[in-house]
Order: sequence, then structure tokens, then C-alpha cells
Amino acid sequence: MAGVILDLEGAAAQPSISPVLGRMLSIAAAAVAAATLLAVAALPHYSPARAVATGQSILEEAFARPKPLPTLDLQLPDGLAAEMLNQRVDGISGLARPAPTIRAFRLRDSDEIVIVAMLPDAPAIIRPRNALAEELSVHGAYAANYSVEAISISAVRWTENGMTYEVSSHAVLLRDLVGLAEQVR
Repeated sequence: MAGVILDLEGAAAQPSISPVLGRMLSIAAAAVAAATLLAVAALPHYSPARAVATGQSILEEAFARPKPLPTLDLQLPDGLAAEMLNQRVDGISGLARPAPTIRAFRLRDSDEIVIVAMLPDAPAIIRPRNALAEELSVHGAYAANYSVEAISISAVRWTENGMTYEVSSHAVLLRDLVGLAEQVR
């Protein structure tokens, strides 16, 4: 038994579209699409000029460039601070390396711990155009305040001869850190 749908309102039946008209509409739609594609392909396209490969690629040049040698030895004067030689300082641990990128010092007058770090992968600290005259500076280079209030760390960063350095502490204030950073040799 086949299902039957009853039309109770008595609406007039819609005439069906003839199969010929359906095919003609499909062909017309395909023709419009093809004409659009051909028109877009015929329009002039502007593409950037390609550089003629005459030497090394940009990546090869970047990797071939030697990294700048650090200019600072990450040392504070002996009369000011003593280097902490233990393996663990404020959550930082690891074996000592011949040329460490981070060193911890205990200040002789206050027993506070100061971290001096070389940050080879950090972006360079660049003076903004609207910097004020009283901005921070270390060794004559512009310095930025990288303090984090949420975890109570005062930090100052500066870039010297292509290398970025940082001096930080939990207890020493920012202005005092700038003075300590001036002492780093």
C-alpha cells in the first residue's frame, strides 16, 4: 500500500517543470559559470616580481652570520656581591657550565639574592620614539622595566652589542637594580 497525502485545503496543483526546461536551466548555469571563469582568467594579474637567485637564500645568510659575542662576563664586583655557587637558586637548577648564561649573587650589605642573566633568544631592547629623558639606562643603553608585580620580581633588561641582559631580584627595588646592572662587567 502506497502512502497518500491528502490536500485538505483544496489548493490547485502546481504544474511540474518539463524535463527539457530543467536541462536548459542546467546548461545555462554551467555556461554562465564557465564565462565567469574565463573572464577572471583573462584579466591581468599583478604578482610581485621574483628575485633572481644569485647567491645564498635569506635563511642561509641568517644562519651563516656569527652570533654576537657577549660583551659582559656576568660578574658583579667582589666588594658588592658574592657569587652563589650552589646548584639551586630560587628554583633554577642545573649543572654548572663553563660559560653560564645565568648567575646568582648574594649582596654583601643586605644578603639579598640578585640574578644576572644573558638572554641570547630575547628580543633586543630598543628605545621607543616617545621615550622620556629620565628613562632607565644601563651602560649608556636604553633599559626597560621587566618587573612582574604578581610574583614580586623587579627586573631590568637592556641590550648591549646585540645581546640582551637582565638583572632581577625578589627583594631589591628597580632603581637599585639599575645601579647593580651598571656594575655588571
